[in-house]
Amino acid sequence: MRKYLSLHPDQSGPHYPEELEKLDELVQRAMEALRIVDPDERNEVAARILSLYSTGIRADEEILEITIRRHRQGGDLGSRKA
Repeated sequence: MRKYLSLHPDQSGPHYPEELEKLDELVQRAMEALRIVDPDERNEVAARILSLYSTGIRADEEILEITIRRHRQGGDLGSRKA
């Protein structure tokens, strides 16, 4: 997540180190589940996770389930709501 936020400074809200750690872990878990190696796909996953987290979803497993399902469905991230 830190890498995604460094590439997208407009997305970086006030996040505590503990939140960033949690979000980093969620990105890593999603990447492993989806077997992602492409940096662009990684950024898509990070954006999805941040979007879900920003809407108030805090349950790790719920964020992962939605992120993985949406990634497998494909499509443009910008055309969907969290």
